[in-house]
Amino acid sequence: MKALTLTLSLLLLALSGLHAAPAAAADAPATSARFILLGEVHDNAEQHRLRAAWLAELMKDGRRSTVVFEQIPAQRTPALANLPAEARHDAEALVELAQLDKKNWRWPLHKPLFEASLQAGAAVAGGNLSREELRPLMKGVSAETWPADLRRLLEQTPWGEAQQSAMIRAIDEGHCGALPAAMQAPMALAQRARDAAMARAMLAAREGGAERVVLIAGNGHVDRELGVPRYLEAAGVPASEIRAIGYLEQGQEGPGRFDSRVLTAPAEREDPCKSLRR
Repeated sequence: MKALTLTLSLLLLALSGLHAAPAAAADAPATSARFILLGEVHDNAEQHRLRAAWLAELMKDGRRSTVVFEQIPAQRTPALANLPAEARHDAEALVELAQLDKKNWRWPLHKPLFEASLQAGAAVAGGNLSREELRPLMKGVSAETWPADLRRLLEQTPWGEAQQSAMIRAIDEGHCGALPAAMQAPMALAQRARDAAMARAMLAAREGGAERVVLIAGNGHVDRELGVPRYLEAAGVPASEIRAIGYLEQGQEGPGRFDSRVLTAPAEREDPCKSLRR
């Protein structure tokens, strides 16, 4: 009965505020999965609010949870492992300790997610590569530049021409068709490195004792065919233990392979392609 109540509560929560969404984001497999990946359009505040409320409801079951954030470099995780008292319930103090890039991530857009994690008593971890780690990846197309553990994960993850073409197409579309051809392969390699790094962070959280690991990341990273789930499965995680939920905007329903989708109204923004095309 408790599990049924939780599922119904999550279903109602997911339905509230959605404009044209399948409510599958709150289905039973999502609540029971060990690895849950929540996508996002980075500047959509409504999606962050919905996910934060969903997280808060989800974690009422008391399962030991870790929330991994794309917005934090993985190298900051040791500093977050034993939060000082002032950061345990203070999202502002936490992100300062995590060295979150407030300008690029438009803080406080993601603040509700950090607050929901802290209030539920979940551990918080970083998942991304730092700029210093990404920089050499952008200078060439060789995986020799990867850290050894990420390179091992790369080598055991099936990746063919179909995946590479789909990745480059997604990157090109994400840059409004304005990305120079010479940059496409390095950008694809950097994207794969970040996906592998986030998978590594989720696996590390499981090894650290988390019963459930939640990833907060862009929809491209949550894609089951090209993103983090592919690396989790290559590392031995059963597909049934992974739940990928895309949070998309109306009119953006096309690309991406997810177990379920939540659609929201588009955020108000200037044309993101304007400056790129110029």
